[in-house]
Amino acid sequence: MFDVLMNLLVVLSFGFPAVPWLFGARWGSRGVWLGAGCAVVVLLCFFPVLFWVACGACGQGAIAIFVLGPIWIASALLTVTSAAFAYYKFAR
Repeated sequence: MFDVLMNLLVVLSFGFPAVPWLFGARWGSRGVWLGAGCAVVVLLCFFPVLFWVACGACGQGAIAIFVLGPIWIASALLTVTSAAFAYYKFAR
Protein backbone atom coordinates (compact mmCIF):
# COMPACT_ATOMS: atom_id res chain seq x y z
CA MET A 1 0.00 0.00 0.00
CA PHE A 2 2.81 2.40 0.87
CA ASP A 3 4.56 2.03 -2.49
CA VAL A 4 1.31 2.70 -4.37
CA LEU A 5 0.76 5.85 -2.31
CA MET A 6 4.31 7.04 -2.95
CA ASN A 7 4.05 6.47 -6.70
CA LEU A 8 0.67 8.17 -6.83
CA LEU A 9 1.96 11.25 -5.02
CA VAL A 10 5.00 11.56 -7.28
CA VAL A 11 2.80 11.43 -10.38
CA LEU A 12 0.26 13.78 -8.80
CA SER A 13 2.93 16.39 -8.06
CA PHE A 14 3.57 16.81 -11.79
CA GLY A 15 -0.09 17.70 -12.38
CA PHE A 16 -0.25 20.65 -9.99
CA PRO A 17 1.50 23.15 -12.33
CA ALA A 18 -1.36 22.61 -14.80
CA VAL A 19 -4.01 23.80 -12.32
CA PRO A 20 -3.50 27.56 -12.97
CA TRP A 21 -3.93 26.94 -16.70
CA LEU A 22 -7.16 25.01 -16.13
CA PHE A 23 -8.59 27.68 -13.82
CA GLY A 24 -7.38 30.43 -16.17
CA ALA A 25 -9.17 28.87 -19.12
CA ARG A 26 -12.38 28.91 -17.13
CA TRP A 27 -12.20 32.22 -15.19
CA GLY A 28 -9.49 34.23 -16.92
CA SER A 29 -6.60 35.93 -15.17
CA ARG A 30 -8.40 35.99 -11.82
CA GLY A 31 -8.81 32.21 -11.97
CA VAL A 32 -5.09 31.74 -12.56
CA TRP A 33 -4.18 32.99 -9.10
CA LEU A 34 -7.16 31.27 -7.52
CA GLY A 35 -6.02 27.96 -9.00
CA ALA A 36 -2.41 28.55 -8.01
CA GLY A 37 -3.41 29.39 -4.45
CA CYS A 38 -5.57 26.30 -4.14
CA ALA A 39 -2.84 24.07 -5.58
CA VAL A 40 -0.14 25.46 -3.28
CA VAL A 41 -2.37 25.12 -0.21
CA VAL A 42 -3.08 21.50 -1.09
CA LEU A 43 0.58 20.82 -1.81
CA LEU A 44 2.09 22.33 1.31
CA CYS A 45 -0.65 22.15 3.95
CA PHE A 46 -2.38 18.85 3.34
CA PHE A 47 0.75 16.87 2.52
CA PRO A 48 1.76 16.02 6.14
CA VAL A 49 -1.87 15.41 7.12
CA LEU A 50 -2.18 12.83 4.36
CA PHE A 51 0.69 10.78 5.76
CA TRP A 52 -0.49 11.17 9.32
CA VAL A 53 -3.84 9.66 8.36
CA ALA A 54 -2.49 7.06 5.91
CA CYS A 55 0.47 5.78 7.90
CA GLY A 56 -0.47 6.45 11.51
CA ALA A 57 2.33 5.27 13.75
CA CYS A 58 4.13 2.93 11.34
CA GLY A 59 7.04 5.30 10.68
CA GLN A 60 6.84 5.11 6.91
CA GLY A 61 5.08 8.47 6.79
CA ALA A 62 8.20 10.17 8.08
CA ILE A 63 10.27 8.50 5.39
CA ALA A 64 7.78 9.57 2.74
CA ILE A 65 7.76 13.17 3.95
CA PHE A 66 11.56 13.36 3.68
CA VAL A 67 11.56 11.74 0.24
CA LEU A 68 8.56 13.52 -1.27
CA GLY A 69 8.90 16.82 0.59
CA PRO A 70 11.49 18.34 -1.76
CA ILE A 71 9.55 17.12 -4.79
CA TRP A 72 6.35 18.77 -3.55
CA ILE A 73 8.13 22.01 -2.61
CA ALA A 74 9.63 22.15 -6.11
CA SER A 75 6.18 21.45 -7.54
CA ALA A 76 4.74 24.33 -5.51
CA LEU A 77 7.40 26.69 -6.84
CA LEU A 78 6.80 25.45 -10.37
CA THR A 79 3.06 25.98 -9.87
CA VAL A 80 3.62 29.63 -8.94
CA THR A 81 5.92 30.09 -11.93
CA SER A 82 3.36 28.44 -14.17
CA ALA A 83 0.71 30.78 -12.76
CA ALA A 84 2.83 33.82 -13.63
CA PHE A 85 3.12 32.64 -17.23
CA ALA A 86 -0.58 31.79 -17.38
CA TYR A 87 -1.50 35.21 -15.96
CA TYR A 88 0.26 36.98 -18.81
CA LYS A 89 -1.31 34.59 -21.31
CA PHE A 90 -4.88 35.19 -20.06
CA ALA A 91 -4.52 38.92 -19.30
CA ARG A 92 -6.65 40.90 -21.71
